[in-house]
Amino acid sequence: MKAVSGTQMRGLDRRTITEAGISGERLMKIAGLRAAAGILENFAADIPGEAAPKFCILAGKGNNGGDAFVVAEMLANADYSVSLHCASPESELSGDALTMFGHLPVSVRDHISDTLTEQDLAAPLTVIVDGLLGTGFHGSLREPYRTWCRLVNASGKPVAALDIPSGLDADSGEADPDAVTADITFTMAAPKTGMFSEAGIRHTGRLRVMDIGIPESFVNELPDTIECTDFSTVKGKLKREAFDAHKYTRGHLFIAGGCKHYPGAPLLAAEAGLRSGAGLVTCCLPEHAEIHANIPKALIVRRLSSETGFFTARSASELLAMSGKAGAFAVGPGMGTAIECVGFLEKMLAVPAPLLLDADALNLLSSNPDLIAKLKKRPDLTVITPHPGEMKRLADAPELDTGAMSRSELARAVSNRLNAFVIYKGPRTIVAAPYGRYAVNLSGCPALATAGTGDILSGLVGAFLLNTALDPFEAIRMAVFLHGYTAEITAPLGSRGYIADDFLPMIGKALNRL
Repeated sequence: MKAVSGTQMRGLDRRTITEAGISGERLMKIAGLRAAAGILENFAADIPGEAAPKFCILAGKGNNGGDAFVVAEMLANADYSVSLHCASPESELSGDALTMFGHLPVSVRDHISDTLTEQDLAAPLTVIVDGLLGTGFHGSLREPYRTWCRLVNASGKPVAALDIPSGLDADSGEADPDAVTADITFTMAAPKTGMFSEAGIRHTGRLRVMDIGIPESFVNELPDTIECTDFSTVKGKLKREAFDAHKYTRGHLFIAGGCKHYPGAPLLAAEAGLRSGAGLVTCCLPEHAEIHANIPKALIVRRLSSETGFFTARSASELLAMSGKAGAFAVGPGMGTAIECVGFLEKMLAVPAPLLLDADALNLLSSNPDLIAKLKKRPDLTVITPHPGEMKRLADAPELDTGAMSRSELARAVSNRLNAFVIYKGPRTIVAAPYGRYAVNLSGCPALATAGTGDILSGLVGAFLLNTALDPFEAIRMAVFLHGYTAEITAPLGSRGYIADDFLPMIGKALNRL
């Protein structure tokens, strides 16, 4: 899966029509059908009782409006309440959009409105479908689009955008101040690069990519595209397990973390590792780190020597002595940054196996040049998982000039400089490899914006690193996608009220869907 600019997407449409022999009308019909199915899956399947959503569909006069007409037709034919508001009269429509307008059922055409008011959006269970402006938008919103977008944003109703939220530039990622803020965007054929800017992420919301028949070879021939990880990317990589698999063939993951202040973090990571494929997980905590949580009975918990409640060099020696044939290590969740932890991390950097460093392990790295030097010389695979604050400190440590760097450029620069795979956490997490390859993750939602979810990610990645059949880059990006996808299916209609513990039992469900 690759992201393209709006300009490139319009070229792909033209090439598909002229070279692949797929008419524009058929492309628009498929786009509308797929979007309608996605809208029902996300807004109708989980509403309790017999209440059904009402769909308020906003259409412009271009191809985006044509997609909206198809969605209106499909939802009306499925017996949902549909109100259609057109920003332009039928006389201004042309081409495929006009054709799709002609296919609207009488029940919709007889009640089309050319205005939009606050009252039109006030009914309970209303879902707004934004089909006003597509990838051709640049500059500033004009009337009546500006007023309509303001009404949408002020309504408090859930919003599904078709292809791209109205008012967002698909090329530059710049957004008009009144651009539609969508809860979910159903984009056609490929993500648009403008969706990855700070404004693009904020306005796009959850992202679903609709396959409408654009040949993949056409996309692959384009320059300056961005590799992405979506559902189809991961689904193609997960293979059937051997029926005679056992816990030792799945591998043994060691999690080391926690301190007297934060004993729960490594337990979150360890349970995530168990649930995402590791055959065995051993969770190592320092002595005097009291546990006030239920521990999965399948989890192996070991205490390491510590007089202060923090890891020491002696703790590392004990861990290494018991690790045997460990397949991977994850170090750092809740570990703290006490001075004695430096000796612990120094020894752990020498483990002859894949090593993931998270949280306080990263803070110790950024404040100790000697540890950075040892990290860069590690012969075995290393993964680091910084959030923006940790990334800034890591970038400052090797003295990178980060002033004008984008998120992807920064991830690649740090990955190359530190000789480590980077998971740059945040909305649209970036996975970067030391040899220059990177990918933008398309899963996730604000439900992850709560304490402990980063620890879960560490456990997921650690478990996937045990799968030696996978290329490391593929294993890491798959774990990152699973992390975000688990949050999406845990919190399908909103993000408030969830904590990290809620996601753990949903990992298996997410894996089964994939």
